[in-house]
Amino acid sequence: MRSTRRQMIRAATASGLAALGSARLGMSQEPSRGAKKKRVLAILGDAYHCVAPLDSALVGRLRTSGWEAVVIMDYAVPFDDFGSYDLIIQSREGREYVKYYRDRDGNPPNNGQARWITPAQEQKYEDYVNAGGRIFFYHDGFSYPKGNGISRVAKSYFIRHPAVVSINVTLTGKMPELTEGITPFTCADEEYQVEMDESQTSVFMESHSPEHGRSPQGWAHTYGKGKVAVLIPGHNVATQTHPMIQRCIQNITNWLVA
Repeated sequence: MRSTRRQMIRAATASGLAALGSARLGMSQEPSRGAKKKRVLAILGDAYHCVAPLDSALVGRLRTSGWEAVVIMDYAVPFDDFGSYDLIIQSREGREYVKYYRDRDGNPPNNGQARWITPAQEQKYEDYVNAGGRIFFYHDGFSYPKGNGISRVAKSYFIRHPAVVSINVTLTGKMPELTEGITPFTCADEEYQVEMDESQTSVFMESHSPEHGRSPQGWAHTYGKGKVAVLIPGHNVATQTHPMIQRCIQNITNWLVA
C-alpha cells in the first residue's frame, strides 16, 4: 500500500517537485556548524492536494530562515521521533484514498472509512503536544476520526465541506498576534463545516458566505505544555499563495515557536 500511495502522489506532483530542487523533500538538510538548527516536520499531500505548493506555502519561509526541514509525502512518518522536532506541520487528511477507490464498490463497500493512520499513531500527536510540542494543522490536516488523538488536540472535528465558493474572511479580534497585518479578504475555497466547542479554543478568523453562513476559519489554543493552531483556507494554490493567507501562516508559525 505504501508504494501505491507514493506512486500516486508523486505522479500528481512530479512537475512541481522538480521545481523544489534544493528543498530535498523527505530528507534532512545538512546542519550548519555552530548553533543547532530548529527542526520542522511537515506531513503533506493527499489525493486532492499536491505536495509541492504546500511545501512552498508552509515550509519555504522556514527553510529560507535556516530551519532544518523534513517533508514526508508518503507513509514514512517518524511517529517515534516527534520529540526531536520544534514544530510539526500537517496538511494531509486521514482518508486512505487508494483503498477507498479500490474497495468502494466491494461487498461490503469501504465507504471511505479506511485510514492511513492508526489510533495508536494518532496518540503520538497528543503525547507530543502534551510534552510541549507545537503543531500546525493546515486545511484538511485535522480531518481525522472523532475522539482520537488528532481531533482531541485540534479541539475540533471535520464534518463535511460543500463545493468551493467565494467566501468573505474576517477577523474576530481574538488573538491579534495571529492576525497582525491581515485585513478582511475574499477567496474561493471550501467552507469547512466543523464540530467544535468554541469556548475551548480561540477562533481568530471566520468566514461568511450567502450559501453557508458563518464558519470558523482559524483557531488556536494551548494544549498540555504545547500549542496548537488550525487554519482552514488552502484547498487550491490561489488560496495557499494569497497574501493574507501567507501572512497568517507566518503569524501562526511565529506564535507556535515563540
